[in-house]
Amino acid sequence: MYDHVLAAARQEPLINAGKIEIKPPAKEGTAWTVTEIDRSWPTQADAVAIDPSTMTVSSKLVYEDFNLPAKLTRWGIDAHMGVLFGLANQLVLVIIALGLATSVVGGYLMWWKRRPTRGPAWAAGRPPARSFVRNAPWPLTLGVALVAAGVGIAVPLLGISLLVFLVFDVALDFIKNRRSPGLAAK
Repeated sequence: MYDHVLAAARQEPLINAGKIEIKPPAKEGTAWTVTEIDRSWPTQADAVAIDPSTMTVSSKLVYEDFNLPAKLTRWGIDAHMGVLFGLANQLVLVIIALGLATSVVGGYLMWWKRRPTRGPAWAAGRPPARSFVRNAPWPLTLGVALVAAGVGIAVPLLGISLLVFLVFDVALDFIKNRRSPGLAAK
């Protein structure tokens, strides 16, 4: 039966990928589905339903008819899995993974250099100067703000946590400057 369904699906010009998935019907008398599962670029994800009694296409789903969020989701998953652009995609993912690992190790190294060596065991190290953002060139500040806003829109949970952190930091800075205006300028 699979061979007959495959032959009927291949009669439809949409189903031309090398990798396909054939699913038998869940209930007797319903259609078989044949779906392209080729995850490389360009994406082939068309599907057809084959009527088992007549071996003809009873319905089809064309990838070009997918809406933009559905296409972006498909491309995002495929890129995340490293199959969208083959070896180039996988190399980019390796570079990102190495960057994340370097950031984690670098964070621990920075903490180790600033760790307290005298006094109470849980004393925090000396904080960095808070005037960096105020003294930074405005194009750099604007660029960082735009990138942060873009990432916050693309990844809302990260954006919300970044916004909460920023509000908390500005509030602490405001309280500190209100209590000791002479020290804030240093």
